[in-house]
Amino acid sequence: MADRSTCASAPDTGQLVLLGGIAALGSLAIQIIVPALPLLTTGIGASPRDGQLVISSYLAALAACQLIAAPLADRFGRRPLLIGGLVAFLGGCVACALAENLAVMLIGRCLQASGAAAALVAARTMATDGAGQSAAAARLAILTSVTLISPAVAPAVGGAVVGIASWPALFWLLAGVTLLSLIAALRLIGETRTGDPEALRPGPILRSYGEVARHPRYLRIALANGMINGGFYLFLAVSPFTLTAAGAGPMLSGLFYSLVACAIILGSLAVPVIARRHPAALLPVGSAALGFGAAAVVAVAATGSGPWGLLIAMSLISFGAGLTGPTLQAEAIAGRGQRTSTATSLLGTIQMASAAAISTAVVRLSPTPTVSLALIGALIAGALILRRRPA
Repeated sequence: MADRSTCASAPDTGQLVLLGGIAALGSLAIQIIVPALPLLTTGIGASPRDGQLVISSYLAALAACQLIAAPLADRFGRRPLLIGGLVAFLGGCVACALAENLAVMLIGRCLQASGAAAALVAARTMATDGAGQSAAAARLAILTSVTLISPAVAPAVGGAVVGIASWPALFWLLAGVTLLSLIAALRLIGETRTGDPEALRPGPILRSYGEVARHPRYLRIALANGMINGGFYLFLAVSPFTLTAAGAGPMLSGLFYSLVACAIILGSLAVPVIARRHPAALLPVGSAALGFGAAAVVAVAATGSGPWGLLIAMSLISFGAGLTGPTLQAEAIAGRGQRTSTATSLLGTIQMASAAAISTAVVRLSPTPTVSLALIGALIAGALILRRRPA
């Protein structure tokens, strides 16, 4: 059978930045509403416990919908999935902004998540189509650098918007950003791989996922990636209480999270530079930073050294994750050919599902924030051991 996956054109740096911005919408939809969650919960007449579903339902839908996005990308092409995802995300933003009860809010959040999943899979796949492992890592690093701007600024923006207006304004702001992204994508983003009419047959889809998942190296990489992300979500869940107990106010806490996010961005920006000169050093350097950071966060938990010690520990982990994340993603999808989108979406699903499950379970079962902080180090160390196991 002839290869139908002709690459129209590889995205240039400007297009990669745009794709990174589109991929960041999924994270932005989580981060920007965190400061407004109590007001939002009251506004839709929900209890605080039910209000947590606004976050957890989004994460669950984001994980599940990435599995569906891959065959759609293979069947219809990358660009239609990207555009369709943005349209769905825009519709979800409008539904959330107009929601007056929990049911409508959850429907809107799931619609947002489905659009975010489609756009994320399409963006990552378009960035790596037709690229070797080193080039794919460099392209993914650009995407990651842009995407990680979101957690650096979104909580501060969300708090400022809620202070000036009300919680629906957050979703109208997201809708406006999405509309601009949709217009830019229609004008600037071309197709990178044509569709295959056979791609939506259930048998081939299941076989494709099965073949990708059965590869021992792929599963190790995916699970290690999920454990690292689980550590980050756990950090976001536990650290506010640690910072408050240490006397840190909202402004200092905002600076804290911005510095941690900047460390991830620095690590991601270093990937193309190292990949051009010393590609073999990417994983060792990143793993060393993760290892030292894991040891440091355990030491912080054991000694109670306060927010500055935690900042140093998490900055090391963040820098290491910025270096290793794109590299691990590129390694996981290297040589997949027409199964690139399948490998990408399954990787994202495992990443989000693992992160949500780990952070939720630890927060509910851990007796103290100190124990939770120590478990962050254990998760990072476990991810490094899992990644380094021989095939």
